[in-house]
Amino acid sequence: MLRLLGVLIGVLLIALLIVPLLGPGWHLLHGDFISYEGWRILVPKGFYVGKSQMGPTMWKHTLGIPLFNVPYGHISLYSRPDQQPFSYDRDYSRFENGVTQEAGQSGYQLEPKRRISVGKNSGYCLEFTRLSGEPRSLVRCVVENSVVVLFYEGDPRYISDVFATLQGMSLESTKSGCLYQYEGEYGLTWSYDASRLYLRRLFPASLLGHDFVV
Repeated sequence: MLRLLGVLIGVLLIALLIVPLLGPGWHLLHGDFISYEGWRILVPKGFYVGKSQMGPTMWKHTLGIPLFNVPYGHISLYSRPDQQPFSYDRDYSRFENGVTQEAGQSGYQLEPKRRISVGKNSGYCLEFTRLSGEPRSLVRCVVENSVVVLFYEGDPRYISDVFATLQGMSLESTKSGCLYQYEGEYGLTWSYDASRLYLRRLFPASLLGHDFVV
């Protein structure tokens, strides 16, 4: 029993120490960018990338996870359900009303709205906060003339990373043969650069099942 208890304690200590290193480890192996739906997307420092059925996810974990309630950040990238590029004139009112209503039902309050430059386009973000309960902050963003939607849930201290991710997005070029696309259910990434083909397995990540109107 003592040996079993010692092994259990050792496993828990290893988990506590390794999880915060997933972010630096991912950047060391994969660099600072991923590609999704024709965009080259910046992965913030300390975040690592996983894969859900909807699209890539970025996680930021701090020391204490998974045993303690410590700050975390979770960025998810999706494609609009109708696969139509977002148009401010046509879609913004529905986006704002749907997301605000959904967030309000969970006790969130809307912060000042943000408009951010995303390449040559504009990104429109709604930020929500609440005093109690986790996650304390939500951010929902859409990009003009793009199907990409960005969701954030987590601690307020990582919201600046969300906006840095948006500002760091740039359109991929296919003229020279560069084309990147996510495939498969288990985080497999195919990368083609006209001369080389890579198959890389991303680190696994936990999933949060939240659906919002966009």
